[in-house]
Amino acid sequence: MLTRDEAFARSQTVPSAEYRIALDFTGDGDTFRSVTTVEFDAPADAETFIDLVGSLRSATLNGRDLDPASHVDGRLPLTHLEPANVLTVEADCEYRTTGSGIHRFVDSTSGHTYLYSQFAADDARAAFACFDQPDIKGTFAFTVTAPEQWEVISNTRAPEPAPIEGARVWAFSPTVPLPCYAAAVVAGPYVFEETTLASAKGDVPARVYGRPEVRDHLAADTLFADTQAGIDLYERVFATEYPYDSYDQIYVPQYNFGAMENAGCVTISEDRLLYRTRASDAELEFRSVVVLHELAHMWFGDLVTMKWWDDLWLNESFAEFVATHAAQEVTQWADAWVTFGSQRKSRAYVEDQLPTTHPVVSDVPTVDAVAGTFDMITYAKGASALRQLAATLGAEDFFAGIAAYVRAHHHGNATLADLFAELEAVSGRDLAAWSRAWLETPGVTTLASEVSTDEAGAITELTITEEVPEGAVPHPHRLRVGGYVLSDGALARAWTVDVDVDGARTAVPEAVGAAAPDLLLVNDGDLTYAKVRLDERSLATVDAHLAHLHDPMAQYLVLDALWHMCRDGELPARRYVDAVLTALPVLTTSQVIASHLGSIATAIRRYAPPQDALALAETTADALWGLLEQAAPGSDEQLSLVRGYAALAATGAQADRLQALLDGGVVLDGLPIDSELRWDLITGLARCARVDDAAIDSHLAADPGAAGERRAAGARATIAEVDAKRRAWRSIAAPDGPLPANSIAYATAQGLVRTNDPAVLAPLTDEILAGLRPMFESMDAFMAMRTAGYALPVELAGRVPDLDARLEAWLADNADASAVLVKIVTEGLDDVRRSLRAQSAVR
Repeated sequence: MLTRDEAFARSQTVPSAEYRIALDFTGDGDTFRSVTTVEFDAPADAETFIDLVGSLRSATLNGRDLDPASHVDGRLPLTHLEPANVLTVEADCEYRTTGSGIHRFVDSTSGHTYLYSQFAADDARAAFACFDQPDIKGTFAFTVTAPEQWEVISNTRAPEPAPIEGARVWAFSPTVPLPCYAAAVVAGPYVFEETTLASAKGDVPARVYGRPEVRDHLAADTLFADTQAGIDLYERVFATEYPYDSYDQIYVPQYNFGAMENAGCVTISEDRLLYRTRASDAELEFRSVVVLHELAHMWFGDLVTMKWWDDLWLNESFAEFVATHAAQEVTQWADAWVTFGSQRKSRAYVEDQLPTTHPVVSDVPTVDAVAGTFDMITYAKGASALRQLAATLGAEDFFAGIAAYVRAHHHGNATLADLFAELEAVSGRDLAAWSRAWLETPGVTTLASEVSTDEAGAITELTITEEVPEGAVPHPHRLRVGGYVLSDGALARAWTVDVDVDGARTAVPEAVGAAAPDLLLVNDGDLTYAKVRLDERSLATVDAHLAHLHDPMAQYLVLDALWHMCRDGELPARRYVDAVLTALPVLTTSQVIASHLGSIATAIRRYAPPQDALALAETTADALWGLLEQAAPGSDEQLSLVRGYAALAATGAQADRLQALLDGGVVLDGLPIDSELRWDLITGLARCARVDDAAIDSHLAADPGAAGERRAAGARATIAEVDAKRRAWRSIAAPDGPLPANSIAYATAQGLVRTNDPAVLAPLTDEILAGLRPMFESMDAFMAMRTAGYALPVELAGRVPDLDARLEAWLADNADASAVLVKIVTEGLDDVRRSLRAQSAVR
């Protein structure tokens, strides 16, 4: 486990490196041969170590053989260094199924093998010997031997492979300096579509790769168009040309993330972003934003890299911000900030209220702690902070400072201080206090309003208040207050006022004399990062007239405020659910629909009083069916409502409808039941105890392959029987054979806790808690984090006696467990306590 202090010391000894890496993927078995030659400078007679996870065969340093027995815990000591050093390491490294290192996927239908690398945070060492930390950048020249029918992709332009007996050899040219985690190798019988992208540097060859089985769904033209639009924008605002000689995007199966910014060789999740059936607009928009996000990393992350993982936000917050900005500016997704708010930012509010919250600029003392920082605080809160900073400085100064930062640190490493030095130089403003409040202190504040009016209905006084939770600090907010008035059957914006909020109470004299609003939004336009509490008049207006509000941003802001008031125990779950049902017919942003269909399910299962939850689920599902019958054939709303109905169906009659949709007894005009929707219906039936393993086997036979296997695993784990739940849990916590692949484990864990009847999961509570730590310790960091987080049965709050006490006891008994696992259980305990409070809401 590399510590921050060790990394700093090593970077003082080894500032950079040149790697020549030979990988051989032609052998049988579960390992591949890796031969690495590293050239690096160092002070004379210094000592350090190089990282390698694998079976060391031999190592020579400056012609001197190193003792293989000295390779311990993934480290090979290097002593008596010279000013210029040459190290050669030969090893056998393992293929993995965890989504890290070199992941190997074997397609059960074709028998074909596919490989891809995932090296963040420190898994390059699982493929070759390296100084695996972000501030020792290196050049990488890969030579890959692979079966002759394969393609091989890396960070530089694909060369013409040289044939050898039964195989081919790809010799890639060296990269520019990169952090180890941005190096990449992808190999297998992939197919591709290709084009040429225009850049200030000249033409850039580009390809979109995928497995032959999904070739018809690559959407290469869309990816190319989004990428071209992004290059045009980014080269302008960063004032720096695209940094690499090619740009390939590869859909890979069983991926842990949405995508990864390997320089010039972006890997994209086939599970999440390749749509083999009809996708919603929310899904299509998400893919475009991910494409733009990873492209932004070519500058922010790969060209200029953080020095250590404390500054992960420099990579992720900025890519999140600029990708959303780009999506709204240069793609069809004109409401991208609405989508961002309803999905990513709203989740950041949730995470920022947990006892485990952290500043945007994190404290990451060891590389093992990195996994816990890949969250919506790092991504969405950081992006929101940057959007607020752009509003505060003005877009021109903000982007000028960003461009200066990229020019000053290209091909190098940087910190928060380096970025803010450039922003301060351009803007002439001292940003130290702003940085402390927004980036260096955790917690989300809550904005509310106090309004006084005269008899004529005009505002006489308006005050914005900021409520600051314990541990947080007041934030300076540049925001816009909007007053909405009901007129001629429409609830529309009547006036706006720009306000600088700074302190517990901020008077807004500019609003005096304006018409008293029926709905007041204190963060109209969503320029800042803060929860919003609606005043009583606004709440009454929402209850009566939410269906008359048609502005997409305002719709999102109102529903998001209600959602967080529900979570905070300030609004009963039923009242929030009723508001969503009222709004659904007039919502126009796909992600707002999808987000709140998911949130009403959570509200019913976690925040409604347990004795009312089943009845509320039944009436809500019936209401969704009624809306579905009125939805326009073939519309995005129709697709989302079917999915929402399948996720909530709770009664026999509702299960009958699902079965009729599945069998063709009920036909929805414009909405054929394709394979993905079929799995949604099967999973809904499993929750209603209407399918068994045999039925799932039958559906899997009709949809074999990676996607079907993943969906089948989730459906099996959802079956509403205690024995089925126990089998699901044991398949990931104590399997008879090897651990399931990462995507199967995730689907199983998610299905495990999916239930209408708590009685089918409650008997497993103690077994899950007892097995949580052994399961976690059997997996690598990212796979363990996601699987454990999904499997924790927090939806049983209020339904299993003393669940909070059981989680408290687990934490007391496992204080020495991994910090990431302790964080997961601590957050689960907080979720349970929040649920118990919300279940008592009476307002």
